[in-house]
Amino acid sequence: MSGRFGRLLAVVSFAAALGLTTLAAQQPPAENPDVSVDAVVRAAAAYMKRYQQELTFLIADEAYTQQIRNQIPDDRAPKARTMKSEIFFITAPAGGGWMAIRDVIEVDRKPVPERPDLKLALETLPAAQVAGTYKAANSRFNLGRTQRNFNEPILSLLVLSPRHLGNFSFERKRVERTSGVTLVTLSFTEKAAPTLISDLQLRPAYSKGELTVEAATGRVRRAQLRVTLGGVTLELTTTYGNDERLGLWVPIRFQERYEEGVRVPGSAQTRLMTPTTYEEIVCEARYSNFRRFETTARIKTPAGAGAGS
Repeated sequence: MSGRFGRLLAVVSFAAALGLTTLAAQQPPAENPDVSVDAVVRAAAAYMKRYQQELTFLIADEAYTQQIRNQIPDDRAPKARTMKSEIFFITAPAGGGWMAIRDVIEVDRKPVPERPDLKLALETLPAAQVAGTYKAANSRFNLGRTQRNFNEPILSLLVLSPRHLGNFSFERKRVERTSGVTLVTLSFTEKAAPTLISDLQLRPAYSKGELTVEAATGRVRRAQLRVTLGGVTLELTTTYGNDERLGLWVPIRFQERYEEGVRVPGSAQTRLMTPTTYEEIVCEARYSNFRRFETTARIKTPAGAGAGS
């Protein structure tokens, strides 16, 4: 990172690239499921494996808000923003990687001019290239000095992917029963590299967080991830719900919080006299109208990459 409010630009492994979790209807949970840590982790990991097997092309409407809660010094720039987008969840044929790509339609109720054709791009360019291009383009709409381009609703679920699972330790925090379903909340801590997230210099950034899991099915109801990159602490929280029309569990709410610098207590005069910088940004996305989409050609893979099934 350069400067106290350097770029927050994380590199997330495309080996388990980012996208949507979907799953067909599950069997009714057992009356007395095993709530041990090992059993719940095994069930959740198996659930994640089925995601890849059953993932299909989906698109959803996204309503996104940003707010700068605190900023020292004050840039006198806008402190709130609303956006409307379509978000495409795909499985790239090469390796079965997951990706989520946003097509921003409106910013502060104004249409985005000269939007490129995302579907056409997916048909003619490698999916990873399309994702990178759109991430860079969409980051220009972010408020605040803390720059970021990886607000992905299911990033925290990749803790359970085969690539990363063995690098985490888990502890049981609580067990509760809701509407006849036993829910277990697990805390997780990343212990080894390669880490889920790296900084621009490819240095490991170790994550912590929580997963709330149905003990009998392994279905994740809520996921939260926390990590520090340079001087920036971020927290990402996703809540999942059942889409009855599709018969799938999908992300319905995604919350982000970014904090950089030192919060100075005391009066305004004290803050003015203390040399410091601080920024707190909160964001929330709501997802609706999930539906399947098709392209007129297969999603393009990079040259030399083998196509998946």
